[in-house]
Amino acid sequence: MKNDILHRLTAARPAHLDPSRPTPSPVREEELATVMTRPRATRKARTTPQPRRVGRPLVSGLALATAMAVAALVITDTAPEKPGTAPSATLGSGSRVLLAAASHVEQQPAGSGTYWYVEEHIGSLRKVPGKKYTVDVRTEQRYWTAAAENKQWSQLRDLGARPATKTDEAAWKAGGSPTSWNLKGETFTYAGKGEVQHDAPGGTADTVNMGDLPLRLLATLPTDEQALRKRLFALADKDYNAPEKILDRIVVDTAVQLATTLPSTPALRAAAYRLLAAEPGVRSLGDVKDHTGRTGYAVALPSPYEPAPELRLIFDKSTGMPLGTETVATRGGDGVSKGELLDYTTITSMKWTEAAPPFDTDTKDPGPISAPVDEADAEAVR
Repeated sequence: MKNDILHRLTAARPAHLDPSRPTPSPVREEELATVMTRPRATRKARTTPQPRRVGRPLVSGLALATAMAVAALVITDTAPEKPGTAPSATLGSGSRVLLAAASHVEQQPAGSGTYWYVEEHIGSLRKVPGKKYTVDVRTEQRYWTAAAENKQWSQLRDLGARPATKTDEAAWKAGGSPTSWNLKGETFTYAGKGEVQHDAPGGTADTVNMGDLPLRLLATLPTDEQALRKRLFALADKDYNAPEKILDRIVVDTAVQLATTLPSTPALRAAAYRLLAAEPGVRSLGDVKDHTGRTGYAVALPSPYEPAPELRLIFDKSTGMPLGTETVATRGGDGVSKGELLDYTTITSMKWTEAAPPFDTDTKDPGPISAPVDEADAEAVR
C-alpha cells in the first residue's frame, strides 16, 4: 500500500487548519505555505538550532519541504505548470546557467571510496525580539554515506550565534554585546555548545525522511535528464498517494538533492542540473559570493506556492560543483522584508574518503527542550 502523505501530515497540521473547521480559506493557505519550506536534514537533536523561515523554519531539507508542499498544494490546488521536455533555444538565463554548470560538472573525476563525506555550515537568521538587530545562528552538519549499504551517519555541532551583518554588529555592541539570546524558549550562545548530536545507522534516532531517495537506488538512476525525470516520478508514484502535480514537486526536490549533497556520479549530477534547467521560471542571479567568500554563480528556483521562500542554488564557476543554497523571502510580513535572506547552507567539504565516521553509536537522548516563552519576554541576556 502506498504511503498516504496527508495522513502522515495530520499531526503536523494546526487544529485550526482542519478543512472541516470554519477557518477562512486564505488563512489556511497562508499558514500551510509558511510551513512547507523546512530544509532537508538528517536526524536532529531537539536542542539543535533550527533555521527560521517566514513565520517559522528546509531542508535543510527537502524531504519535509516536499511533504509540507504536498499539503499546501492539495488544499490550494495551485502549482507551477508541468515542465516540458528538454530546454530549447528559447531558454531563460537560469536554464543556461544550469546547463553550463552541467557541462562543467560532468567533466569532473568520479572518485571512489568507502564513504561519501559532506560537511555543511548552516546559518539561520533570527531577529532578536525587542532589539534592532538579527543574529546568525550557526551549525555545522557532517554526513558519511555508504550508498552501497544504504547507510548514513551524521554529526551536528552548534557553532554559536553572531550578529548577522556589520549593521547588526553595531546595534549588538550598542546594546551591551550580550553573549546569550533566548528566542522562543530556546537559548543560543555566542560560544556555541559544540557537538549536540551524532547518529549512527541502526540507532534509536534513525528515521525515514519523507521524499528521500533510497541510497541503494543511486547506481540505478539514468543519466539522461528526461529518463531521470520519468524514473524519479515512477519512484514517487510508487511510494505516495498524491496527484500528478505533487509527484512532480517530489521529483524536483529529489533532483535538488542529487544536484547538491547526495553521492551522485558526475553524469548523474549533470542530469539533475539539466532536469532542473527545464523547470519553468528558473532564473539566473548572476555572479555571487557564498558565505565563505567563494565566487560562484547562482540560480533561483521558484516556489510552487507564491508566499513560500525561494530556493537559490550556488555553483562553482569553474567546476560546476555545488557551493551551497539559500532561502529568500518572496514577500514581506511577520517582521520579514521581501527579498530578505532567511537561511543558508554552505558546503565546505564534499569528497570520497576511506576515513570512517568517528562514532558508531547514537548520542544519548538530550531530553525535552526548554518550555516556550512569549516573544515579548524573549530577550538577549548578558
